[in-house]
Amino acid sequence: MNKKVVIGLSGGVDSTIAALLLKNQGYEVTGLHFCFNNEKYDKKVNEVAQKLNIPLINLMIDDDFERVKKHFANEYLHGRTPSPCTFCNKHIKWKKLIEFANKNKYEFVSSGHYIRKVIKDGHFYLQKGIDPVKDQSYFLWELDPDTVKRMITPLGDYTKEEVRQLAKENGFVDLARQKESMGVCFLHNKDYRQFLYNYVPDQLEHIKPGIVRDENNRIIGTHKGFLFYTIGQKRDLQLKINRSAYVSEINVAKNELKVGTKPSLYHRHILLKNVYLINPDEISENSSIHINIRGLGINPSKPAIVKSFHTDTMELELQSAAWAVAPGQPVVFYDDDILLGGGIAEKSWP
Repeated sequence: MNKKVVIGLSGGVDSTIAALLLKNQGYEVTGLHFCFNNEKYDKKVNEVAQKLNIPLINLMIDDDFERVKKHFANEYLHGRTPSPCTFCNKHIKWKKLIEFANKNKYEFVSSGHYIRKVIKDGHFYLQKGIDPVKDQSYFLWELDPDTVKRMITPLGDYTKEEVRQLAKENGFVDLARQKESMGVCFLHNKDYRQFLYNYVPDQLEHIKPGIVRDENNRIIGTHKGFLFYTIGQKRDLQLKINRSAYVSEINVAKNELKVGTKPSLYHRHILLKNVYLINPDEISENSSIHINIRGLGINPSKPAIVKSFHTDTMELELQSAAWAVAPGQPVVFYDDDILLGGGIAEKSWP
């Protein structure tokens, strides 16, 4: 059997230990490092590859990565809330790994994701990692069956603390102590609004302050421009009255926001589009599925019922309400801890 595997190597502790585990399992490992944001190469990644004694390929993806940034900006310009990591996993990261594997006759692809893989009814599915804090299945819901089939998932059976311990035991002490990287990589820990100011300044010139309406359509204040708000947001609203107010609707055409109380943003119905399933026969009308809307954030505790499902459009009725579901957010489906697929929220209602 071809035991050659290419792994996305970032220079962090997760992908480093994933590569180490693959080597220990007898695989011929090559690291593929994605370079973007004007970074030619990362010194840390080269040091890791040398220490692991594996080849390292630095792949410039600035042009490709522009798709992620453009998608991110475009969604906000249309009053939606994007998930850039989900978009990147489908269109950039795993696509590039598969392309490299195909071109160089590698059978397998891998990464430092805390994820497992399982075969069910003849189909390959991703499964949540055993560490509930680090499970990253939510961001991988759009991966196609061929990619999932060829994935090796070395970290799925480990907790983050166990991975840090392995790093210490194998001479990667600095990586073991390294602070967890959080948030969207190209934002560099800055607010997304600042990124938009820098990335699409010409389009932001047309974003002007607008009015805020309450549940009864009365004007109760102003906002700085719809682009700077998401569903559920309460800050930066300039209201004429003192009341509890959370953004419940964004009207791009009129540059208006509607607000409601926090309880009013709990909804039991969600319309999804761009629905994707590993096995299309897995779900039909009246199916009961667990859903995840915000990765590891607050999610409905009880299953949802599929009220209608046509091609790539689905309506869900939730047995326990979800709060502040924003258009553009992925809604991901599970059977227990097995990832079935998902869709993109278009609208929600009580």
